[in-house]
Amino acid sequence: MVDRKNDYAFKRIFGHEKTKDILARFLAVVLKVPIEPDELSVARTEFSPAYMTDKACMLDIQVRRSAHHEKMNIEMQVASDGDLARRVLFYWSKGYIEDLRKGEDYGTLPKMISIIVVDSNVYEWKRKTKFHGAFQVMEPEEGKVFSDALEIHVLELPKMRKQSSKKNLSALECWCLYLDNAKGELMDKIAAQEPLIRRALEEEKVFETDPKERRLYELREKGRRDFDSAVSASAKRNRKEGRQEGLQEGEQKGRQDVQHEVASAMLAKKIPLDLISEFTGLTVKDIKALRRGADRKAHAKVSKKVARPRRTT
Repeated sequence: MVDRKNDYAFKRIFGHEKTKDILARFLAVVLKVPIEPDELSVARTEFSPAYMTDKACMLDIQVRRSAHHEKMNIEMQVASDGDLARRVLFYWSKGYIEDLRKGEDYGTLPKMISIIVVDSNVYEWKRKTKFHGAFQVMEPEEGKVFSDALEIHVLELPKMRKQSSKKNLSALECWCLYLDNAKGELMDKIAAQEPLIRRALEEEKVFETDPKERRLYELREKGRRDFDSAVSASAKRNRKEGRQEGLQEGEQKGRQDVQHEVASAMLAKKIPLDLISEFTGLTVKDIKALRRGADRKAHAKVSKKVARPRRTT
C-alpha cells in the first residue's frame, strides 16, 4: 500500500498534469468553490535521487488558476514543525513576490493561497471536531480583512481520525481520510461518495508498475526515516546522559542536535543562511557560530596534517 503522506507520492498523485481532475476536486472541496481541471496549470519539477534523500528536501505542488488571478501552494507536512506558521509565511511570501518584475504595478500580484496538510495537532479549537483552519489577515475589533491576497488553510489529520466512524461524512472529511491512509470498508465508503478518490487509487498503481516512480518514492521514504531515526536516537542519547533533566528536556536537546546536524549539512551545500534558519528554526547567529566551528575544525585538521613529522629511515 502506498503511504499517501509520503510527500513524493502526494505530489505524484495530485501534482501531475494528467491528474489535474483529482487536484481540481480536492481544491474545490478545501476552498469551497467550483474549480475545473482546465483552469489549472501545474508546475512540474523533477527531482534527482540525491535531492530526494536530503532531509532538508520539501516537496510541494505549485499551481496557477490564471483566469481567477490566483496561485496556490499545496504541501504535505508529516514531521512535527516547531514553527509551522513562520515557515508557511516565509514560503507564502516568496511565492507571492516572485512574479513581480521591475516597473510592474503591485496590482499584477496574484492572490496567493497556501494549503498545508499536517500529520500533527497544531491548534486548539473551541469546537473539538474542527480540523480545518482557514486564515486571513484581519482587523480583530471589526473583523475587516486587510487583503484577500493572503489565504492559508491548515488541515490537521489527527483530528480527522476521530470522525472516521461518523455515518455521514463531508466531502472534505472524505479527502482527509483518504490522505490519512484509510483502507478497507472505510475506503470503499469514501470512494463511493467521492468518485475522484477512486481515480486517485488508480493513480497509486503507478508506484507498483513504474520502476522509476517506485524508486523515487522509496528514496523519499528513506529520507523521512533517516530524519525520524536521527531525532529519536539523539533524544534517547540525551535522556540517557541526563535523566535528571526529564523526558521533555532530553527530547528538546535531541531535536537541537538534529537541527545542528541538518544546518551543518545545508551549510556544506552553500545554502543561504536565511533559508537554513527558516527550515531548521535556528537563528542566523547560531548558524554562523556553527559555520565558524566547522571552519576551525577543518583548519585544525589541515594544520595537524601539515605539521605531522615525516618518518625517517
